[in-house]
Amino acid sequence: MDAPYTVNIDQQAARHYADKGATILLLDVPEQTHVSFDHQSFVVGPKFKGVKMLPPGTHMVSYNAASRTGDFAPTSSFFVHLAPSQVYVRRWSIEQELLFDVPADEAEPFQAGTRRYDFDQNLAPYNLHAYQQWQSLSSCISQGVISRLSPLPSGNISITAEADPAHLRPVTPAEKKLYAQLQQGQTAADCTGSTAMQVDGKQQSEATPSDRQQDTYEMQTSDLKPQEGVGRCYYTRLPRLVKVLGMNPQQLTAVNLDKTGLLSDILQKHFGGQPGDLLGELQFSFLAFLMGQSLEGFAQWKAIIHLLLGCQAGPLQTHTHFFIRFLQCMHSQLQHSLVQTGPIALQQPIPQSDSEPSPGTPFGIPIIEELLADSFMQQLFAHFFSMLHEEAATVHIELLAASKQVQQLLQEKLGWEFDFQDLDLDEQEDEYAPTVVQLEGVQL
Repeated sequence: MDAPYTVNIDQQAARHYADKGATILLLDVPEQTHVSFDHQSFVVGPKFKGVKMLPPGTHMVSYNAASRTGDFAPTSSFFVHLAPSQVYVRRWSIEQELLFDVPADEAEPFQAGTRRYDFDQNLAPYNLHAYQQWQSLSSCISQGVISRLSPLPSGNISITAEADPAHLRPVTPAEKKLYAQLQQGQTAADCTGSTAMQVDGKQQSEATPSDRQQDTYEMQTSDLKPQEGVGRCYYTRLPRLVKVLGMNPQQLTAVNLDKTGLLSDILQKHFGGQPGDLLGELQFSFLAFLMGQSLEGFAQWKAIIHLLLGCQAGPLQTHTHFFIRFLQCMHSQLQHSLVQTGPIALQQPIPQSDSEPSPGTPFGIPIIEELLADSFMQQLFAHFFSMLHEEAATVHIELLAASKQVQQLLQEKLGWEFDFQDLDLDEQEDEYAPTVVQLEGVQL
């Protein structure tokens, strides 16, 4: 079988990358298990123990246990932020079919052996030619973001730990299809012998003193049986509507039409005024969905997009550079995940013949056109682009350029046309349309 990719570098450069690059060492992983490092997929063979020469920074490992009949368990995944020359070690649990951190004292001999090149023949080189693509999707995910959002204690993300996906309100035909397909993956956990445990039905509104909110959407969890060893992410609670005591209807309408004030409050309360960490959460939740098949990740990604595309003063006045970075993140996400032609059925991983996808080929869960068109994104972007179009004379040149890139991408990939003159906000009967408070029959 041909190698999935080749790394063409000279011996000196290879030694440099081997010494300065990080290593992810995976012990005792069964053969035929599917393992992905970022968006490079492998089928485990008898010698495989991980990947070497990883650039320092954030990486994501996703994996699926294989049964004797050829079926696959639901995807599990975790994020890790690697330092230069770090050797990160996890071991496979036969009982739970998951990868767990190896205690420091047990990991030390393996780390030393890796640095002596004892495992060199068991480690695949990281596909450095594809790293720029991965970096564009994860550039805002810092160690702090990973520590704040990852499930405790293992860091393993899985749909089997999430609340009933039905509570994520799959209201459109495409979202219902997505829900049904991911439910098949959740049901598959029972076919692979995974250990399960009951979850306490009592909700926890505060997970840690740092105000991390695990129960993002107040979902009921009393009848779930998640796989032991996985957990739910600690996503930030993002209210859909702003409700302030003492505000009259006109004020409530204004604050909900422009969510800049809400954004400022969220950045101050949850991110210490560090807006880049909210973009890190946007990327984290997107990759948790795209690569880890997490419906909670998809819901949080939607919620952040709804918040940011609902801002007016923010992009124009108070948070211009933040919105430039936001649009750049969105461009990267859409560029690498959109499907140009019709819906594609979501499936368990398939071995890739090339670990470096072409620019027009999506990886992970494909974001089908119907999922965007009939749920939320087309209308949100239409309102946002219309606002920038109206204020074009005063819009920052970099913001205008970033918005045009996203607009052109949506037009090229999906055929979406944004005619701002014909856009009638009153005709958009959608849960993501602007909120208007009514008083005595008069629309304000």
